[in-house]
Amino acid sequence: MMLRILATGCAFAAAMFGAATAFAQDKVTFRLNWILYGFHTPFHLGLERGYYREEGIDLTIGEGQGSVRAAQTVGAKGDMFGLSDGPSVINVATKGAPIRAVMSITSSSPYAIGVRADAGVRTLKDLEGKTIATAPGEAGLQLLPAVWKANGVDGEKVRILRVEGAGKNVAVAEKRVEALMAGLDNQSITLPRQGVPLVNFGYAAFGVNTVGLQIHAHEDTIRGNPDLVRRFVKATVRSFEAAMADPMASIKAGQKVKSDLETELSLEQLKVGIGLMPSKASQGKPIGYMAPEDWAETLQLMKQYMGLETNQKAEDFFTNQFVPNAPRG
Repeated sequence: MMLRILATGCAFAAAMFGAATAFAQDKVTFRLNWILYGFHTPFHLGLERGYYREEGIDLTIGEGQGSVRAAQTVGAKGDMFGLSDGPSVINVATKGAPIRAVMSITSSSPYAIGVRADAGVRTLKDLEGKTIATAPGEAGLQLLPAVWKANGVDGEKVRILRVEGAGKNVAVAEKRVEALMAGLDNQSITLPRQGVPLVNFGYAAFGVNTVGLQIHAHEDTIRGNPDLVRRFVKATVRSFEAAMADPMASIKAGQKVKSDLETELSLEQLKVGIGLMPSKASQGKPIGYMAPEDWAETLQLMKQYMGLETNQKAEDFFTNQFVPNAPRG
């Protein structure tokens, strides 16, 4: 009888503990950099599998309207965490928003020059005398001189055609130009699926890397609730590990939220994104680790080619303190 009473008491205590844990969930909002696509689905996989809940987080994921907007929203405390490319984090932070990257999602740049496969271009030097289509204001265009310098290309011999919106895709498809400013996770995937094979020259592979997508938080959150940041990062690492192990499960989790996600395209986007997660400097390091060299290179490129003026150092924009098993120093 006494054993039965003890067992009942233990079961009751466990139930009460579980209820208290569920009740104590921190409500957290997370803003994506753009509308949901294949490489965003690991976040929904982690949500579906309870990784965030197990860390005491009641997570709401919102679609975004660009990296800058996501960074500004977190800076204004409209969302607790955001997803933005590294240059946007730096730009917004240097304009006074107290945000900092707490985890890397992609450490390699997605910027690329996509060249029609039938254009006879085998090296970047072969682009001399050719035309590249670009939309106004593309960050990749601003960094193009750095690519030319790193690869011995005479940029004066490469023509640039500025067109609006999707016009650059049309210009390539109609063979009015040989190449376009592309994203390895965007036009480099979609155009071949539309019957326009491309040869891609990714910036990172040719000596010009800027850090890609980063999870960032407000400095008040980092200082005031570091345990929450640590738990969020831990759950996100688990989410991407799960997506890498079972990509289709990740896509299906995303499709439950957005039913019109095309399976094959989303899988390809996820695959490309996973390939961009490490950089040369972060290769072999834990998921989420941010290499100081990558941030230093990004900051220098922005100063030299993108008109950035700041006295802040690269380490002012990121911290690895929340990344599980990250090297220190």
